[in-house]
Amino acid sequence: MFVFISIMFGGALIGYLLRNKKSISKVGNLISVLVCLLLYMLGLSIGSNKFLLENLSTFCCQAAFIASMSIVGSLLASWFVVNKVFKAEKKK
Repeated sequence: MFVFISIMFGGALIGYLLRNKKSISKVGNLISVLVCLLLYMLGLSIGSNKFLLENLSTFCCQAAFIASMSIVGSLLASWFVVNKVFKAEKKK
């Protein structure tokens, strides 16, 4: 884990030092292609995993439950902020 964090910080430092170079501005396109390639390879690895495919319905139900609870939590938090923070500011 420390190795990956060190590589990220090293890349950020090099990017910061080379931010005004013209050749570095083309890196964004390369990054987009690499991200698409990594997503494709992730799909291949998931598709070839028999355990994941056999238990796909279980994982989908769990993911749907987590997503709906996240939405409900976000709605409740936003309702609280609107009613407690913004209405308190209007009274002042």
